[in-house]
Amino acid sequence: MSILKLNNVSLTYFSKNGETKALDNISLDIKEKEFVSIVGPSGCGKTTILSLISGLLKPTDGNIEINNNSSENMIGYMFQKDELFEWRTILDNIYLGLEIQKKLNNDSKEYVEGLLKKYGLWDFRNSHPSQISGGMRQRAALIRTLALQPKILLLDEAFSALDYQTRLNVCDDVYKILKEEGITSILVTHDISEAISMSDRIIVLTKRPATIKTIHNINLSHIDTPLKRRESNESKELFNTIWEELQ
Repeated sequence: MSILKLNNVSLTYFSKNGETKALDNISLDIKEKEFVSIVGPSGCGKTTILSLISGLLKPTDGNIEINNNSSENMIGYMFQKDELFEWRTILDNIYLGLEIQKKLNNDSKEYVEGLLKKYGLWDFRNSHPSQISGGMRQRAALIRTLALQPKILLLDEAFSALDYQTRLNVCDDVYKILKEEGITSILVTHDISEAISMSDRIIVLTKRPATIKTIHNINLSHIDTPLKRRESNESKELFNTIWEELQ
């Protein structure tokens, strides 16, 4: 079942120096619980697509449909940096969104407690961000987003600030959490291997103004973790194909 559709979406930026077309006739159909990655040349408009989906920008042409009874808490967003506040404990950082939306109550606290216990952060709930590893910080940032129970998660280069080894481990952690929680996910990344290792589908964009060049269905569901997926022959072949398409 589709949860999100982009129908012939285009975006043009207008300024005193003229017009700049960023996206041209983008159409996507995202299924519930699907993990989709978007790759493309630098500056082609990948993050712009996330901004349109989240409602931060409005398309110049076309429209975006979200299939849900309520738009409340529909979209969650994860950025490159975890943006955890050092003067707050991990638990208080996770509560932040709930506090802002005035939804911090016994039910939401119980839900957060369950996530912390399920994903290995309960014993660190009273620690401060500087006292835990980069991987744990990113896990805490994800749980902070999941505390609001979004149906769709947008990940904008969400692992790029981590060192390579931590990044591999965090990809495994995040993939497991999102699949277990049944969250539809859209990842923007420059890392082809990362996209292949986590995705059900990969959207390859052209240079600006971005159009969809190809869509790859990833048939690696028989391999249970992103790290193991990276090591497969299918992954290596697909990497070469997408690399060529980006040239």
